[in-house]
Amino acid sequence: MNQQPRLTRNALSKALLPILFAPLTVLAQTAPEPPAQAPQAASAEAGAKQLDKVTVTGSRIKRAQVEGPAPLTLITAEQIKKEGFVTVYDALTTLNEAIGTVEADVQWGSHTPNASPLNLRNMGPGRSLLLVNGRRVADYPLPYGGQSNFANYGNIPAAAVERIEVLTGGASAIYGSDAVAGVVNVILKQGYQGDEIRMRMGASTEGGRETTDISWAGGKSGPQWNLTYAVQYTKQEPLFGRDRPKMDDASDAPYSSWNPEQRKVGFRPSTGLGLIDADTGNRVAPPAGACDHFGGEYYLADRLLYNRNSGTVTNTGQLCGLSADFANWLLRSGSEDWSGYLHGTWDFEGGLQAWANLAVYDSTGIWGTSPPAVVLPGGPEFPAFHDAGSGRNLIGIRNITPREAGGFDALRNSNKERSWDLSAGLRGSFGDGFDWEASIGRARYTVRENIATVDWNKSEDYFLGPQLGTTPDGLPIYDLDESRWWSPLTPEQYRQFGAHSINQASSWVNQASFAIDGDLFEGWAGPIGFAAVVEAAEQGYRLRPDPRANLDYEVQNVDRGGGERRRYSAGVEFQVPLLKTLTATLAARYDRYGDYKAFDNESRLSIGTQSESTWNAGLEWRPLDNLLLRGSYATSFRAPDMHYLLAQPSSSQVQTTDPYTCIQSGDYLIANCGQGSPHFYVFDINRRGTPDLRSELGNSWTVGFVWDVIDNLSITSDYWSIDLEDEIRDIGEDTVLRDEAGCRTGKTVDPNLSWSNPGGAEYCASIVSRVKRDASGQIVSVERGPINIAKKHVEGIDASLRYRLDTARWGNFQFALNYTNLRSLREQTYRTDPDPERRDRDIRSKVRGSVSWQGQKWNWNVYGDRIGSVPGVRYHWTAEQGGYGGCTPFPDGGVPNDHADCVDTDPNSPTYRQQTSRYFGRVGPSITWNFNVGYQLSERSKVNFYVNNAFNSTGWNHKDPYKLDYEFYNSRLFSPVGREIALEYVLKLN
Repeated sequence: MNQQPRLTRNALSKALLPILFAPLTVLAQTAPEPPAQAPQAASAEAGAKQLDKVTVTGSRIKRAQVEGPAPLTLITAEQIKKEGFVTVYDALTTLNEAIGTVEADVQWGSHTPNASPLNLRNMGPGRSLLLVNGRRVADYPLPYGGQSNFANYGNIPAAAVERIEVLTGGASAIYGSDAVAGVVNVILKQGYQGDEIRMRMGASTEGGRETTDISWAGGKSGPQWNLTYAVQYTKQEPLFGRDRPKMDDASDAPYSSWNPEQRKVGFRPSTGLGLIDADTGNRVAPPAGACDHFGGEYYLADRLLYNRNSGTVTNTGQLCGLSADFANWLLRSGSEDWSGYLHGTWDFEGGLQAWANLAVYDSTGIWGTSPPAVVLPGGPEFPAFHDAGSGRNLIGIRNITPREAGGFDALRNSNKERSWDLSAGLRGSFGDGFDWEASIGRARYTVRENIATVDWNKSEDYFLGPQLGTTPDGLPIYDLDESRWWSPLTPEQYRQFGAHSINQASSWVNQASFAIDGDLFEGWAGPIGFAAVVEAAEQGYRLRPDPRANLDYEVQNVDRGGGERRRYSAGVEFQVPLLKTLTATLAARYDRYGDYKAFDNESRLSIGTQSESTWNAGLEWRPLDNLLLRGSYATSFRAPDMHYLLAQPSSSQVQTTDPYTCIQSGDYLIANCGQGSPHFYVFDINRRGTPDLRSELGNSWTVGFVWDVIDNLSITSDYWSIDLEDEIRDIGEDTVLRDEAGCRTGKTVDPNLSWSNPGGAEYCASIVSRVKRDASGQIVSVERGPINIAKKHVEGIDASLRYRLDTARWGNFQFALNYTNLRSLREQTYRTDPDPERRDRDIRSKVRGSVSWQGQKWNWNVYGDRIGSVPGVRYHWTAEQGGYGGCTPFPDGGVPNDHADCVDTDPNSPTYRQQTSRYFGRVGPSITWNFNVGYQLSERSKVNFYVNNAFNSTGWNHKDPYKLDYEFYNSRLFSPVGREIALEYVLKLN
């Protein structure tokens, strides 16, 4: 490496020396200075060329070596293209570190269907930090799972990316909150020269999922200035059930998952169009030929029931059943995205440089599961209506078909999203080699959600007309217009009661920082590196749900909340050569979150502050020129995100058992306290934030090596471990009611099961306060929400291999291989819970690798990844592991009692006292191969041909044998898209 000049102690050094011995405080990193050469792991030209000093994720001190005390993964823009990925998120999900499961984009009940979260080390999407050019971004405005804030990795323009640096493990001493599982720092292009246009179009060979990607990236410069720019347009069409005939109907579930009734009489048809007699449960037969008028969407079907114990089949009437239950459901959401990026610099005299950065993103996402439906009577107020014409109490159910609505687009939900990030700063140097940078910035993210639904009152007006009175039992009386009910609608008629629920959300962050770094003085084994930073920020979010949601029409999720808070941070870092071959790094940071403001009353709240001090330390030992032995230890934290703290009540009603009054009754068998008993009634459920939450606290360590075995061959291996305490979890109403009864009586509703207090007197006080009762002891409302309660531990091993082979005759080859094994995963909701090994519950291993070749005109690349297997949906867990799972079925599809050692305990059953085995089946692994080949047409133009998922590994040919519900497979492992092909044209203008 280049020998650094010997530094003499100056005034700044003297002023900073006391910091070595004072209590350390800390702050976040600012945007890294653009490197003269992008860092590359294990450079093949190490003997001929040295890296200039650059800032690398995980440290604020510029260094000449990319590899440091903690492992760092690099993904270059060229690698993203070579491996066949269209978006940044596509590439990041293949990282071995991203081993945790996230919500599928079409998952029923998803609160964030157009977002792209990342789950590093299985610690959850909110426990990794996303930086762009070293700066925090605005959170995604909608809460993940309706509970917590997180970052969206889907709004980063791939055309603007220079490289991505991924540091896994605790990094709060450098970056502050959220950096528990790691940091993803996306470095965008700076100082770019020339122009490059890329045009790519592709589709799935199975049909559908057409993709268009067009980008233009370039840069200009003058004697004192530089301007880098990029613009990108990406469109991915949604994929529907009708595009995959093996997944568009309930009967497409694997036969092994069918229950006895389905094996005997087939699947009950979904209620596409029908009337139910509310008193008998039987269907009212449609008029002759009614089902045939809907263009093949419906067929006349018998609703058959099968009693396994008696062996009898009962016909409960006819209806117009959907021809394909899931034809109009989405398998993969689609989107149309625009993004732009500008970065400019201006050099003043004396080494001072000004810079400004602007990134914008606009997306329209198409999503949804089941299309809108009419239910008569509308709304939750009445269970049925009395039809004056027929004299029966009826319930009407009718799915809206695309033809009736005027096309598929009229039934789809959409998210209109916009984000922008503007920052600017000055950088320069002073003294003996100290660099400084000051910056300010603002980022904002908005979402406008448009959900297709049906207005209850207007649908009643259209099909039922005016209310004619009320029955003695309290049911509304109408005269159903059967000609309208059994006939197809026109789009104009549908628009009379079709509705759109509009939910809006926004988030923002304003931030300013000042940082310095340089060498303090020459130590006994080399210069002492130093960096410090101070930062202030204001962060906020606001949810504006449709005020009519679930009052005038049904909406799946309604999230309320909003507020602001301020953060002040400061930190220092030192790099100390202990010997010529041994270097230590030390960092410490202080973060304070406070000054909360809630938007329900627009006032500042006194809910306390979260103040955390974190530190880390690392060692790098180079006993040989080609061997690095390294280790690190770090503390970390995650401040409670604002939706955990400031979520406003989202109310709903449930009907269930009150365990406390059930136990008080004396005969506290749950069977005696269920439906029909005075202990089974309706009350309100509220979910709101908890203002007195504490920060989640973590610690992590790594130990490993980097070995440059020979020229161009490098091997790394690291063992890592992460622990999290005081993890915030949402406790549901069932848990609240169970533990309220336990805290009050010391019992459960099952006399065979004892109750133990999981959190002592403080826990009981919190739980009891969540249940509001009237003077008679009846529940009025139950409040569920987040509390500090859980803990989690993960550990594993990462390994990688890089090799480059350059030949004069056969071209240049590059080989890369990465492997991760999750060796342990333990988590407890309560400290009194068992703490068994749970690594088998999720993905245990990942492998990704590539081989590329570059010739004079041709090039090719082969990329592959393997994601390890996961338990099937009926996998059996022991009671200590959580006690859920199942047994293998009998030959007719009947399943015995899992809690009775898979013995059939029903005395009326044909298999009474017979036994099957426990089920321990797993699904997977998933193996995907991407191929591409390129040809240089001329000095300025090139074509690339891509084949992704070349062997067509899909969900429909890897179905879970016992997964009966849509989509019939594990969506974390497999995709419904199948093989995709694409052609790309690349043009360099200068």
